[in-house]
Amino acid sequence: MHPRALPWLYTLLSVALLALLGGMLIYSFTSLEYDWDFRFLLDYIWEPESNTPGLILQGLWGTFYISFLSILFGTGLGLVVGLLMIGPEPIARHAATLFVDIFRNTPVLVQLYVMYFIVGTAFDLSPEVAGVLTLSLFCSAYVADIFRANVVEFEKGQLDAAKAMGLNRWQIAKAVMAPQILRRMLPPLVGQFVSLVKDSSLVSVVSVADLTKSAMNVVSVSFRSFETWFVIAVIYCVLNYSLSSYGRYLEKRLRVGTR
Repeated sequence: MHPRALPWLYTLLSVALLALLGGMLIYSFTSLEYDWDFRFLLDYIWEPESNTPGLILQGLWGTFYISFLSILFGTGLGLVVGLLMIGPEPIARHAATLFVDIFRNTPVLVQLYVMYFIVGTAFDLSPEVAGVLTLSLFCSAYVADIFRANVVEFEKGQLDAAKAMGLNRWQIAKAVMAPQILRRMLPPLVGQFVSLVKDSSLVSVVSVADLTKSAMNVVSVSFRSFETWFVIAVIYCVLNYSLSSYGRYLEKRLRVGTR
């Protein structure tokens, strides 16, 4: 097949796949024989009587707040743990590696239960604090490993050339390594942050008022689970799509800045 025909083939396959998925979704909705009604959710988005945000908007703010703090603390801690993993001190290096292995290889839900019911009971932690701590530690393990991998795989020839130019360690780290490592880290970091936003729904099991917990409350009152969870899924999709789009924008900016 001529190479020029391949883009058209890819386009046809993409359109066919999207049409298949769309058809399956439409068929699933129509075959339920269910009386769909999304209008009742308006009162849970904005309460008209008190003119205040409803349960869903309150839960959205809770999800945003918990995710933002977890990403912020998790990224900072992850960079510190990543530095320890590549550092010369063997005890700190092995301890950091053990930390990463524990939090990467155990379910977030189990970590949350341990943090809230065991650690939280001992230190009198609120559900919100326990949730943020759990997600931060979980996120930091992945950030640390991403950072470690990119530093270890950095091209040593560039370091030798920078040393030959008379640059010290701080100048090499700032001017040579940091821009390239950040550019390489950005795609996996954004993927991890998107995953964290979705994992934040688990804090609802310890009664944190996030988006998922608000949806459970709406369903328990309205008994309309299909409409509620469909809208909640759309909100999560919009949140993560916005985060992914901003990550791609930053990636393009960093790529342009190196030209």
